[in-house]
Amino acid sequence: MSTSKASFSHRGLTSLLGAAGLLVMGVSGLVAYLMPHGRIAYWNDWHFIGLTKTQWGNIHIISAILFLVAMGFHLYFNWKPFISYLEGKAAQMAGHKRELWITLAALVLVVMAGIRPFPPLSWLVDLNVYLKNSWVSSPAHEPPFGHAEELKLTVFCNKMRIPTSQAVELLKQKGWQGVDPQAPVIDIARLNRTAPMALYALIKPLEKAVEAAAPAGYAYTAQEVEERFAGTGIGNKTLGEVAQAAGQTPAAVTARLKAAGLTMGPAQTLKAAAESNGLASPLEMLKAMLVDSYRPQR
Repeated sequence: MSTSKASFSHRGLTSLLGAAGLLVMGVSGLVAYLMPHGRIAYWNDWHFIGLTKTQWGNIHIISAILFLVAMGFHLYFNWKPFISYLEGKAAQMAGHKRELWITLAALVLVVMAGIRPFPPLSWLVDLNVYLKNSWVSSPAHEPPFGHAEELKLTVFCNKMRIPTSQAVELLKQKGWQGVDPQAPVIDIARLNRTAPMALYALIKPLEKAVEAAAPAGYAYTAQEVEERFAGTGIGNKTLGEVAQAAGQTPAAVTARLKAAGLTMGPAQTLKAAAESNGLASPLEMLKAMLVDSYRPQR
């Protein structure tokens, strides 16, 4: 009895590749829906099933390309049957115009909800925001500024007003390996199997208080606030700490906030207060605290 080897099927291959791409794209898309915001993921060196946010994003993009390429070849190999199928379906759909219009309307609503969310589809967006924000359980999970983990250790220390030599010495005393001032913060953290957040928490006690940019009670301009405090990590400070760093009294700062229609609890950080007041950034909150009659951007 003889057996013949089945011939290679290009159509079968494209179908399997398309299905594989769709499956992986669906899983990675779900992970992307649940994962934290980039600044949180990178600062905490977030992983899921051993993969970083960047790796999951790469998987999603590549699997989507795989799916599209496979579907392109699938149409190429099955063009005539596909056209015949569409012609047959078009004839069938002639008696189902309501279903066709409902489908088109649903498609338009989905696209519009993505551009300008509205209920109930906006609830999916709201849930996404809630899930992403739920990863932040303390101010320490927030980086002091965007992409802080990408900076060289010496640059990071300079921005945070931490003596680099003291930071390096402290890390080495704690048994950290590969503490090179010219190495990115995230590389040093990963080499020691931890997150940039943990590195900063260790050297944070070395951070010098932000010096007042002007004499006590000085009324800042918006430009002076931005030039003096942008990128200094002041977003993690409370109202009292901000007042001290800026050479102001807590009463004066509170009065300016009240005049601007803003509130800030004594234990709130500047970042948290900016978010709860719906402001564009912590710097806008800071300007309202230090600049007379300033109206912050929302």
